[in-house]
Amino acid sequence: MGALWPLLVMTGMHRVFTPTIIQTIAETGKEGMVMPSEIGANLSLGGSSLAVAFRTKNRELRQTALAAAASAIVAGISEPALYGVAVRLKRPLIASLINGFICGAVAGIGGLASHSMASPGLFTSVQFFDPANPMSIVWVVAVMILAVLLSFVLTLILGFEDIPETEEESQPTKTKTSEPVQATSVS
Repeated sequence: MGALWPLLVMTGMHRVFTPTIIQTIAETGKEGMVMPSEIGANLSLGGSSLAVAFRTKNRELRQTALAAAASAIVAGISEPALYGVAVRLKRPLIASLINGFICGAVAGIGGLASHSMASPGLFTSVQFFDPANPMSIVWVVAVMILAVLLSFVLTLILGFEDIPETEEESQPTKTKTSEPVQATSVS
């Protein structure tokens, strides 16, 4: 599920799971398949975007990648990283899919389950904390660190074709100075 999540988001099919997540949480108090794999997928896209920002020579792409990484890691909103960086450059998407699979497996091994429905990220990771199982905090932190670091490294290993800066982007904007206008009188 972690490997498929970015592809589901690309097509909008991730919303298909919303009713089942809500129903499962309402009936059992937790959801242990979609949401735990989503945290790895979201943060993987953030880590890949960080790697692109670290490696690119294009200032505009670096700015986009940093903003997208912050959005994915902090808030769990992965669309800017997905569309602005991963799909655009292709190999960061592959790194995210591989890492999403690994992090989803680690989340499953750790028995993580979400107790509410929010897009998983740094600030919303508390939804995975189980008061009955204090080790859940360790597993959540481990999955989050693994997601960012491993996708960062995988993206650097796989590389990507950097987008060259155009001449207009590399030069600061020059404003054209105008001649002072002389006042004329009308008789």
